Amino acid sequence: MEVGPARIGIPATPDRNGTAELAIERRTFLAGAISAASLAALSACTPPKPTPPTPTVTTTSIPPSPVPRPASFLRSAWATDPYSLGSFSMTPVGATPADRATLRDTVAGRVFFAGEAASSEFPGTVIGAEASGTAVAGRVSALARPEERIAVIGAGMAGATAARALADSGFDVVVVEARDRVGGRIDTRNDDSWPFPVELGAASVAGDTLDQLLRVNSVGTISLDATRETRTIDGVVVPPSNVGPDAVTTAVDWARAQSTDNSLASALSASGASGLSTTAAADGVSPSDELAHYLETAIASEYGANSFRLSASYGLDRTGLAAGSSLVVGGLESVVENALDDLDVLLSSIVIRIAYDDDGVSLRLGTGESLSVDRVVVTVPIGVLQAGTIEFDPALPTATTTSIEALGMGTLEQLWLRFDEPFWSTDATVLSVVDETSEIAEWINLLPSTGQPILVGLTAAEDVPVTLKQNDDDFIQAALQTLVPFVDPSLSTATPSPTPTVVP
Repeated sequence: MEVGPARIGIPATPDRNGTAELAIERRTFLAGAISAASLAALSACTPPKPTPPTPTVTTTSIPPSPVPRPASFLRSAWATDPYSLGSFSMTPVGATPADRATLRDTVAGRVFFAGEAASSEFPGTVIGAEASGTAVAGRVSALARPEERIAVIGAGMAGATAARALADSGFDVVVVEARDRVGGRIDTRNDDSWPFPVELGAASVAGDTLDQLLRVNSVGTISLDATRETRTIDGVVVPPSNVGPDAVTTAVDWARAQSTDNSLASALSASGASGLSTTAAADGVSPSDELAHYLETAIASEYGANSFRLSASYGLDRTGLAAGSSLVVGGLESVVENALDDLDVLLSSIVIRIAYDDDGVSLRLGTGESLSVDRVVVTVPIGVLQAGTIEFDPALPTATTTSIEALGMGTLEQLWLRFDEPFWSTDATVLSVVDETSEIAEWINLLPSTGQPILVGLTAAEDVPVTLKQNDDDFIQAALQTLVPFVDPSLSTATPSPTPTVVP
């Protein structure tokens, strides 16, 4: 998923228990060459490596690529969006589900928090955001009088759900949104060059929890399956294996029996689950490679974090792309728009201060204006709360701030590519390549389910800041290279084109 040196290591970062994760090369760690004891012995800081000279980019003519250029593309950038600072919440080492519960505690009867990060059952999902919005409306209703004015900060799924429920209960509701649109981390793009609306944020839903809501809002979905296909860089199909999932299960079981929390990486080492053979099979892939690949694809793209950051005991709390998952193709943003219909919504209004006391709540906006309400529901992402964008006066209780600091934001970016014709023939839904230098963790193949030659590339965890520094042309070119192993020569119609080449 990363390019060059960015894949070499993970910075040593102290966790909530006072331990530190070591920056070591992943393959070395997973091969078992570094033991748990070595982790402690080598945890001292090391001086930064010299910065290499900036490369010069030149354009040269090279043989044609077997992968054609896409006809259209769309790309997300949630990690650098100041109103999200990440894609969804995750549970890093040192955090627990109790932190999400603490986040739901009402502060002084005036300030309420909601959003997918406050959901213990469905964290990091649209379902979790919707459920949290419904729940917080109930908590507000239990304390407030019908004539009270309630402010909801954030016009995403949680905020819209809460605002609608409160308004329907007779409260005077105002929604304050920093962006110039509603939807939050739901970002529907309607473009004539695409056969259906593209979701650059939340794109899939699982189970039947949201079915009725989607039907009421005429949001179409298409069923996806969870079939996976992994290939080597030479295009050899790697047989399905449970090596990765089994190793993670062993590590999690070990971690949950410990008195203190451990990262998934530490648990893999200490439990012996990462002590796998490095002897390659006929396809050139060893069991150690299989585990590394599983962590860098399925785990990283599901949680937006690597194994050094994830809590082994509590971090694997999402279900992933499973049978019964559906791709939204009817415009998920309309659910939020319809919920907010006829409500007072202030767009492009950044809240920078929330002051509260026994008499009510005062909101200070970035424009210098103030807004007085009786109570406030805060649905901004954990990343924004951690950044201190909003000042609270008085300061939030220690328990609340501790939980906010403990939780984390996962980073996952999407690259949607539409081609004029398919150049691949596999019917698998999730595609990946055993290549640790790959720009893309996984590709979601939409051809079998939609009939359209569309691939969605997922870039996750520490790969995200690397790729976000690349311009569109460079990123797409690098992404296309990861698709070469899936080219069916009988379908390829690529033509020569100038390609950026890095010259030291």
